[in-house]
Amino acid sequence: MKNPKTRRGRPLGEPTKVVRLPVPIADFARRLAQRPMRAGDINGFLDIHSRAWRTVPLVGSTVAAGLPSPADEHLDRALDFNELLVQNPTATFAVRVAGDSMIGAGIFTDDIAIVDRSRSPVDRCIVLALVDGDFTLKRYRRRAGKIWLQAENPSYTDLQITDSVAFEVWGVVSKSIRML
Repeated sequence: MKNPKTRRGRPLGEPTKVVRLPVPIADFARRLAQRPMRAGDINGFLDIHSRAWRTVPLVGSTVAAGLPSPADEHLDRALDFNELLVQNPTATFAVRVAGDSMIGAGIFTDDIAIVDRSRSPVDRCIVLALVDGDFTLKRYRRRAGKIWLQAENPSYTDLQITDSVAFEVWGVVSKSIRML
């Protein structure tokens, strides 16, 4: 007897569509559908929503981090954080960081990494990569035709990228926002 809650052997629910995806992306999507999302999964990309452009006042002088200095009485100009953080808006997104593998680079849990998909990785840059279906933020290393991902925490070992590893660079981290 047919189960009334299935259609052609699969559960009823949202409509589906057959698409061709690279295997690591398809595996990642399948895993997301099978279990709740967690920090570092795709929800990190969705935590930060595009909003209207806003500006804040920029004081016309620097501030001493040591001894106090008198402040200027005027503002310099409006400061737009989009100008500071985004070089290519159509290819840029933000992701919230989870984990401590990049603390040596000054990137900590809950910080926000600004990722530019239009930039190609070069040796020693920090990238957002998809490795065997899992996202990771690491330093991209390339020498003598070999590629590896290096953590900025001595507790972690390098991740060698070989032919047996499904690997894709999703973008280069252009900036990070420290969340205190």
